[in-house]
Amino acid sequence: MPYKIPTSIESTPITKIDVNFVARIAYFGRSPYVDILREEELMRLRTNITFPHYMFNVVPTANFSSPESAHAHICRVTQDIRAHNTTLFWSVGPTTTPIDLGYYLEAHGFEQAMICIGMTIDMGLLNEDASVPSGFTVERVTSKARLRQFIDVLAENSHMSRTAAGDLYKIEESLGFHHYLPRQRYIGMWHGQPVATTTLFFDGDVVGIYHVATIPEARGYGIASAMSLAALQDARLWGRHQATLIATPQGLPVYRRLGFQPRFEYKVYMWADWDNRNG
Repeated sequence: MPYKIPTSIESTPITKIDVNFVARIAYFGRSPYVDILREEELMRLRTNITFPHYMFNVVPTANFSSPESAHAHICRVTQDIRAHNTTLFWSVGPTTTPIDLGYYLEAHGFEQAMICIGMTIDMGLLNEDASVPSGFTVERVTSKARLRQFIDVLAENSHMSRTAAGDLYKIEESLGFHHYLPRQRYIGMWHGQPVATTTLFFDGDVVGIYHVATIPEARGYGIASAMSLAALQDARLWGRHQATLIATPQGLPVYRRLGFQPRFEYKVYMWADWDNRNG
């Protein structure tokens, strides 16, 4: 049976964050360069890209029926990522069971990498007073040329290697550009130069906002707020009434200013077999 979040917990604002996040991760399975591995209690995105970033290898959530099942699954996953010589990120959020899965992960060599905050907003409460810097514009990515710029911004923001950035471009290009697709990319141009990105993912009546990134030289000018606001206004025009996101600590003030409310704490764990890599 393929993994799916139980439908009985999909209706609350808190769990809608996870539902959108998991659906977005599953969407990457449309790329021939990405494997989505589905089991009854687990779903995982896997690539052969070794750069340590959640976009390349991640478990967005899991629902284990027992401690024994959790340990067995984690053992199989770590064996597989060791065989592929990659890292893995594992998110523990509102639909994860057991909720203390982090302790199981740590017992298998995972370390807590960060704590993020799941947030939601009713679009009618969106604060649209964010100032737009002079010379700044936002457009949807609809060409390979703009996609390369989009990847360049993401790569610089994440300190990504050139090889990993090239691999990410191949994945993104394979997913297409059409306006009717559930995932849409945006790029922010400042005086004609690409400086910021974001993406939207549409799932039912909810839109999730992801990949909000600004290059270092353009930070501190309100660009992240303006970028997010422009994308969310698009989503509202397309009939979405609620938005979700998962904020890093650095991004939290940006989303609070837009009107997002914190709902749930996400703990993100990372596994990397450094002994095996350096041996």
